[in-house]
Order: sequence, then structure tokens, then C-alpha cells
Amino acid sequence: EDVAALPVAALDLSEEAASALRRAGLKRLGDLATRPAPALAARFGEGVVLRLRQLTGDVAAPLAPQPMQAPIRAEARFAEPIARTDDVLEVAENLLRQVAAQMEQRGLGGRRFVLTLHRSDGARRVLTVETGQPTRDPPLVVRLLRERIDNLADPIDPGFGFDAITLAVKRAEPLAARQTGLDQAEENQDNLQALIDRLGVRLGQDSVLRLIPADRHMPEQAQVQTPAAKWNGTVSFSLAAMPRPLLLFDPPQGIEVIAGVPDGPPLRLRWRGTVHEVVHAEGPERIAPEWWRQRGGHMGTGADRTTRDYYRIEDGRGRRLWVFRRGLYGTQTTPAWYVHGLFP
Repeated sequence: EDVAALPVAALDLSEEAASALRRAGLKRLGDLATRPAPALAARFGEGVVLRLRQLTGDVAAPLAPQPMQAPIRAEARFAEPIARTDDVLEVAENLLRQVAAQMEQRGLGGRRFVLTLHRSDGARRVLTVETGQPTRDPPLVVRLLRERIDNLADPIDPGFGFDAITLAVKRAEPLAARQTGLDQAEENQDNLQALIDRLGVRLGQDSVLRLIPADRHMPEQAQVQTPAAKWNGTVSFSLAAMPRPLLLFDPPQGIEVIAGVPDGPPLRLRWRGTVHEVVHAEGPERIAPEWWRQRGGHMGTGADRTTRDYYRIEDGRGRRLWVFRRGLYGTQTTPAWYVHGLFP
């Protein structure tokens, strides 16, 4: 009876399935229990029937609790306090070797390392470094710690010295063993990641950015900036049907154009006070606005909902431009031309 009084949300179904049950007037588990199971499975899926039988005890659904993992940390205490930065880093490297052994047993690599310096008068100084990829390499983390210390606005004040140092790995991710030294591409990637980590420690994690693809239709929105240290995936930009320039202007720069009507390529254009005679042109490549993202859909009006026709052109001096016409001839809006990018 207690189970029958529960709402259908207790089945832990998808929002779509739960909404379908509520629209059918089945709001409690008791409403489902009185219906034939084949009819429920045919209309709402077998998952609904299975979850109901698990809650009523007809089908076993044992819980497997996950044991708490012991924290990854190491500690060093000293009979005599230490004060030199080099001594602190030497102890930190020894502690890193200890936590690296712990992580290796679990198949993990650290992403956030926290070094706590305990002064003899009870004060504490905390140094935190993060890496873009999971690692178990003590020298790499020591270099980042030295960068952190060298760039502190308030240098470490040892006072009468540090009588204890603790190191904790606050964030760890799976790290499988791999062969190194045979693939030049992997070595280059490791060097790049090490550079990103050093710059992140020196300038701040949010100051070192990289471009990643975005699921957007318009060329200027096809990539976004994200902190490089927080992106673990491989960046891969799909090639468009027509090549894209490496340099885009933001915003596109207006130009004066002489072109054939209605869809002819530019024959001559004036940009930044200079006249360019077009000798080669490819296009048009028509890019429609993202009407599915805009209020009113494809029936809406406005400058941001105007079709663009792109052309790749080359002038008499060999300069290659990516230009587009916003708007179509024969409509209420007068078309305008722009330079959007430059090809190398």
C-alpha cells in the first residue's frame, strides 16, 4: 500500500516517459499496478513495467554500494623546521612520488594538487596547481609549484620555519599506462600541454584559451573560446564544402562592389579606399540564417535573418578575399557587401 501511494516519479524514468504517464492520468504507482502489464509495455515501453516490478519486489533489484575511496595524500613532518624554498620543493617532490604510487595502484592521474605548508606558529600557506591532463609525473608538478611560488604577489613567509608539509590530490581522473618516446605527435602534444599548464599557473587558468568547434551554422559562430586547461578532448574541425579563411574580421567590413545581378560574383570592389579588380571568383555559397534559433522561425524578418551569398575572389595582385552579399536583389532590403576574411 505504501508503494502504491508513491508518484510515478519514483520509477526514475525519463522525463518524456513520466510526462506520457501523467498525460494518460496515471499519477501514482497504484494506478499502474491495476493495469495489465502487456498493455503498459505496449503503450509506454517495457522499462515502465520492469521498474514497477522492481519496486513491488517481483523482480530483484539489489543495490551495490560503492565503498569510499581513501583520500590520496602524503605528509612529511620535521624534527627541525625548514625555511628555504628549495627545501620545500624537494620535500614536495618526495611527497609527489608517494601520491604517484598511490594513484598508479588505482589507475589514476592527478589534475589538482594542493600543497599545504604548516608553520611552527600554527599558520598555514596553501599552494594549488592544476594540470590540463591527468599526470603522475612529480617533476612536472614541481615545476608548476615553482612557477606558482615565483609569481606570488605575497612571497612565502616561513616565519620560524615549516614543521610539516602535506600534499593532497583533490581531483584525479583515470590514467592508463602508455608507451612513450616512439610517437613524435604524442611528444609534441605533451610539450604543448606542459606549456598550457605553465601559462595557466602564471597568468590564470581562465586567461589561456583555445578554440573548439561549436554546433552553429554561421561562420563567425562556428567556434568558441574555452579555457585550454579545462578541455580534455581532441579538437577536430570538420572541413566545409568550400574552404574557410584562417582570418575572419569581427565584424565583417563593408565594401563597395560592382557585380552582376541577381547572383553574379563581384567584378570590382573598393575596400579601405583601394580598388580591387577581380580576376577569379568562386561561388556563391549560400548560407541561410539560423531561423530555428530565432523567435518567429523562418517567417521572421530583420537584418539578422538575411541570407548571405559567399564568394572566394582573387584580385589582380594575388590577394584572396572571402566576401559575401547580405540580402537578395529583388527584395525589400537593399543588398550590402562585406569582406569577412582573408585567405593566406
